[in-house]
Amino acid sequence: MPMPEEKDLQFTRMWNETNEAKRIKFRNLMKSKLDVLHVEVNEENARAFYNGRLTVWQPERLYQTPERNEDRDRGRRGPRRR
Repeated sequence: MPMPEEKDLQFTRMWNETNEAKRIKFRNLMKSKLDVLHVEVNEENARAFYNGRLTVWQPERLYQTPERNEDRDRGRRGPRRR
């Protein structure tokens, strides 16, 4: 596993890649990862994510998953296998 400084240098190299196709591919990868987390896409956030230092605030869930009722669910799925 690379040391933190090596990982930071690796990020810098890929973020500033001279080959445009490779640079765009890496930046799109970072964009897709940050979009899922609803984080603004910029070099600072991408670097933090890549280095495992990105902290994301998770809002409280406004809903709860309904409890499963086995008797009710059994009717929809058919009989249990033995």
